[in-house]
Amino acid sequence: MSDRSPASPAARAVSRSGGGALALLLAAGLAAPAPASAGTAAIVPEEVARIDISAAGGGARLLLGDVSGDGRRDLVMMQPTYSADDRYIGRQVQALTAYDLSGDLLWQIGEPDPRVTTNGTDIPAQIHDVDGDGRNEVVAVMNDRFTVFDGRTGEFVRDFALPDPEAHDAIAFADLRGLGEPRDILLKDRYERIWALDEHGEQLWTHHGNTGHYPWPYDLDGDGRHELMAGYDLLGPDGSVRWSADMADHADTMWFGDVDGDGGTNIVLGGAETVAHDPDGREVWRNDDTVESQNVILGDFRPDLPGLETLGLDRIDRGENGVDGLFLIDAQGEMLFREDRQTRGCWGSIPDRIHNWDGRHSDLIMAWNRGCGEPPSIFDGEGNVVTRFDVDGRLAHADLCGDDRPEVVDFVMGETAHVYANGGCDLDSHVTGTPLPQLKQQYNFTRYTAGEQPVDHAAGRERDRLRGTPGWRIDLGARREITGVVLSGSNHGGYRIATSTDGRAWTPLAEGRLTRRDGSAEHDVTAVGRHVRVVFDDPAAAARARIEVLGNR
Repeated sequence: MSDRSPASPAARAVSRSGGGALALLLAAGLAAPAPASAGTAAIVPEEVARIDISAAGGGARLLLGDVSGDGRRDLVMMQPTYSADDRYIGRQVQALTAYDLSGDLLWQIGEPDPRVTTNGTDIPAQIHDVDGDGRNEVVAVMNDRFTVFDGRTGEFVRDFALPDPEAHDAIAFADLRGLGEPRDILLKDRYERIWALDEHGEQLWTHHGNTGHYPWPYDLDGDGRHELMAGYDLLGPDGSVRWSADMADHADTMWFGDVDGDGGTNIVLGGAETVAHDPDGREVWRNDDTVESQNVILGDFRPDLPGLETLGLDRIDRGENGVDGLFLIDAQGEMLFREDRQTRGCWGSIPDRIHNWDGRHSDLIMAWNRGCGEPPSIFDGEGNVVTRFDVDGRLAHADLCGDDRPEVVDFVMGETAHVYANGGCDLDSHVTGTPLPQLKQQYNFTRYTAGEQPVDHAAGRERDRLRGTPGWRIDLGARREITGVVLSGSNHGGYRIATSTDGRAWTPLAEGRLTRRDGSAEHDVTAVGRHVRVVFDDPAAAARARIEVLGNR
């Protein structure tokens, strides 16, 4: 996966796939030539904004979300409290500073501590609509209290005491009670305990076990309540242990998705090794080719291969002269390639999946914090460099321009945030005055990587033909998070997509024309609703259309 050009020196990869741009036949002592794209990135990023974030203080990490309520995401920098050693006890929040994309400082909570220059754990703060009023709040553990702030002004709303003095390693939200909204709060200490609370801070249950770094809620059985993958233990909504993974050390990372394409959900855990499970805890495959598996993420990084691939990072050597390397595992658990970096002394890389950066709705690999002079970059599934970023910072991504593509925020803590786009970008075009909902992957943000592959909420559901116009309405069965809409048909023509919570008031999501040869179209969106309506210009296109509504569980 590494670039072997002078800008990113001397990296090699071991490949079992028999192909791929980075394959080197090391066993035979033969070196394949570097790929043509290794020297020149295919997409040159365009800087569309530069924001001075120095007032947020050193060591401040980024959250993205619409706190102002104008329909466009904002930047919230969260500085952790000072700690000389945060390996065993997580930090709290020292200061929160919000900026809009124009660079204006919206508000600041707390006073940044000049002693804080970096961070090594999750920071207990999130952006989330905690009261269900349609506007996002900012929550944080500060001064030993779980505190809620108004996202628009930063003003104090309410707080409650922590269930334990160390219950501040991370915050996650879930729907454990079947409310239809993620109102339940999950707090944890560094490695041993998780507390489930209602929105008022009343304890629902507590769990003691090998919790790993970050739990992930997911409705595995479709009953409207989240189960919880808590380290190597799968918990029911009531906190009872349903099964435990037979893995060493602790869970550094996890991801949910249909790995093998059989229609079921798999749970991939990363720790000492990488293991895929079915919902009942049975192993699907185990790959122990790594030293320490980090940041596992599912994606269709290789569309030429069946199923989903597992991207991850191997912490090969954490010593003073240490090294790490990216890896990619196929749907059967076989290693496609392992990066063999020749730079030593750098093992803090962070990989991520970025979808549709190239405008092709593909899954690409983003990696940063590489050190040793290797710039943050985006790669395709064969390791070809797609984009390099000039600023050696930390990366985050979201659709900031309302252009159906993600933009990348490359930020240097305590200094500057650079917003990059692929092609033209109007940062003011998405100012609608209607608050943009915060979706699950954003209100459950973690530096350790946990998440899920979107599912098709429309699968198996009846479509209702619209009266008097060519098109369909789909009742998704409950209020759902919607992250994408895919249309497939055999005719060209225009269409308009909208969503609704009650089936009466409709909010536009996207529109376009079926201009592909196969009569298909895809849109990445951010919405919450129960009903989706698609209106076509051509009755024949409506009659033959297949509609997928992608979203989180």
